[in-house]
Amino acid sequence: MDLWNRLDLVPPALMNEECTTKHIKDEIRALTNTSGKMLIYFVSLQKFEKAAAYLSRFCVRYKARQRNMHGFQIMRRLNQTLLRIKKLDIVREITDFHSFLPESSYIEKVMRLPVRSNLEHLLIRLQGLAKLLLRVVLLTKDAACYQLKQINRVFLFYHSSIFLALMGELWLLARNICRRVNQYYDELYPMLSILPDCTERWLPNQYTLPPSIAEWIGYQYQEEIVRGSNKKTSIETETAYSIFNLLQHHGSDETVNVSRLTKEVRDVADHSEPSAASLASVPKAMLLEALRSDTGERINSSKKVSGYVPKQSFDVTKLKHIKSKFQVKQFIAEERGNRTENIAQAATAAVSESQFSDFNVLLMKEFNRLSSAEFVKFFKEQLVLLIKE
Repeated sequence: MDLWNRLDLVPPALMNEECTTKHIKDEIRALTNTSGKMLIYFVSLQKFEKAAAYLSRFCVRYKARQRNMHGFQIMRRLNQTLLRIKKLDIVREITDFHSFLPESSYIEKVMRLPVRSNLEHLLIRLQGLAKLLLRVVLLTKDAACYQLKQINRVFLFYHSSIFLALMGELWLLARNICRRVNQYYDELYPMLSILPDCTERWLPNQYTLPPSIAEWIGYQYQEEIVRGSNKKTSIETETAYSIFNLLQHHGSDETVNVSRLTKEVRDVADHSEPSAASLASVPKAMLLEALRSDTGERINSSKKVSGYVPKQSFDVTKLKHIKSKFQVKQFIAEERGNRTENIAQAATAAVSESQFSDFNVLLMKEFNRLSSAEFVKFFKEQLVLLIKE
């Protein structure tokens, strides 16, 4: 088995040795800056980690119902690939190597630098990461093609739409990360010559590192990572599918600018997405309530409409038993159950689904900020306003 494909690869001992820096000061600064940029970049990949977590959860959630479906089997293989990427722990590898490098602002005449085998180990890990990311790109494209076929047949439309969106996000992020890995590899490889050699060679005999990941991977890198392949995959028959087929519905005269559309979507997400710290301790049940889809608006009409529940007077004394945040959560859960099973028994029977969802979002925002007594008081006031407005 190749070194890049071994999860149990034993890394070399972290060592540094003294060497003169008379003619290599610029190279040392470049090496320090590159490793620092790598560390910042790989730590900031929250979107990719979040998308991978969604896929892992979907695989667990639907493994019983969709285990025999071809598209779901592709998603399970994709999940295994993402788990291997997680096990690589590339951030720890970069951190260990970066900790042995000097500050780029001041380079002494004689200083200690990490030995060459440490950088060789990091380059091999980048090779493995690039290969795994390429597999993610190929699997997401196959899974997306399958989901597009399901959508065309209007079979499990909502599930297929969610899976297609997730595959598109992973496909786009994996390609971008793979390009960065190739860029960092190209910057690190020339630095092997400036590092002191170790007494014992870590790489096996006759083993040489490729000068570039793009050349090492070959045509697949150019087709899948740089340009994106348009050729048919194994599950395609008559129609050529791609990730962005659903966006190409305006005809040849109105071509959709995919890069511009992606940038606009990211900008909107960055401005509208709440901070992770503010939602970290919000109860999961309230988050799920806030994320429920809108089922329509109530029609205000003086005529009698089938299924319409008129507003009734609400007895505030029914809320006297609610004295803690936990009891508020219980009330919301019971209210949701009544609205689903028998809306006539719900206190918010005359409230539309969108208003009820907005009410949940409002409570979620104040859950951590207010104390238990203040939150209960706020909940009762807002509930009365919701019912009587």
